[in-house]
Amino acid sequence: MKKITLVILSILMISLSSCNYKEKKAQREAEQDVINTTLTKVGQDSPEFSYITLENDTININDLKGKVVFINFFATSCPICIKELPFVEKDIWATHKDNENFELIVFGREHAASEMIAFKEKTGYTFNIVPDLGRKIYSLFAERYIPRNYVLDREGKIIYQATGFDDEEFAKLKEAIETELKK
Repeated sequence: MKKITLVILSILMISLSSCNYKEKKAQREAEQDVINTTLTKVGQDSPEFSYITLENDTININDLKGKVVFINFFATSCPICIKELPFVEKDIWATHKDNENFELIVFGREHAASEMIAFKEKTGYTFNIVPDLGRKIYSLFAERYIPRNYVLDREGKIIYQATGFDDEEFAKLKEAIETELKK
């Protein structure tokens, strides 16, 4: 009986360690895929682009030099994005919206202006949401995966970039913004 129990326990331990190994391997592969599909690097200049706001103003990213810029890419069909946006509103936008040295741009990847207007009305968000139909701007930064966050320094260099949303990464994002604004 003891031998059978030991054999069963050994098999269970091997199975569990095998599953754990497979999970870790899958996680490493997913992380590598995110890296491989990211087209930008910390320290490089932001890709150059222009966008049209919901108010029909055209803005070039270079017009924002001199400000700390936080760029977020999301989609309404992305549950993680939808989970993140209330924190963007409450913890970042509410804190820095009156700071003339700060700019927040939230791009609705694959969304038209009418969709973004309806989304803002439904959610009550007060930050700028910009349509990015056809991924024209997103495709300068990455090939896939959202949410994506970028912080640009006052010279337009990328000082922070991340994909996904969790408490730890969001704390790093907030710290990057706050540190840069203090300079």
